[in-house]
Amino acid sequence: MTQFSAPSQTFPGPPRVSVEVPDDWTAVPMAGTVLAARGPLVDGLASNVVVRHYTRPLTFTVPSAMADLKAFVDQQPEGEIDEPFTLTLGEVPVIGVNISWTDPKAGDIVQVHLFAGTRLEGLVHLVQVTGSVGGTEIETDYDQVQGILQTVRIER
Repeated sequence: MTQFSAPSQTFPGPPRVSVEVPDDWTAVPMAGTVLAARGPLVDGLASNVVVRHYTRPLTFTVPSAMADLKAFVDQQPEGEIDEPFTLTLGEVPVIGVNISWTDPKAGDIVQVHLFAGTRLEGLVHLVQVTGSVGGTEIETDYDQVQGILQTVRIER
């Protein structure tokens, strides 16, 4: 018999991810996430940062992820997607994009999506970090979330 185990080289788990948030933010354990945290509620909304890990076939690329986001944005009222940008977090290259739309109940929503991927054992391992803001304090909250996203560290 052959035994397989996870995490292992063949079946790696998600990479180690860390992020620094202000003291008034709280952890929000959620199914399907590596980690999630949110700020205090303001007008019923809370800025948040969510980290997810996906395993996809080698044919999947960051432009594929961007196309998925564009499809989502195209279905939203006043949906917009900015041009992608690149940056380095720690030593990991990242591709990012801002999206926005108007929610009928919550008002304007802005998200920053960051993608970092590696190819391993015939698969693409993609980390997606999403920072979300909305409501009356959107500009201040956006600056705060941008600062938080700059603290993200991904260890492969």
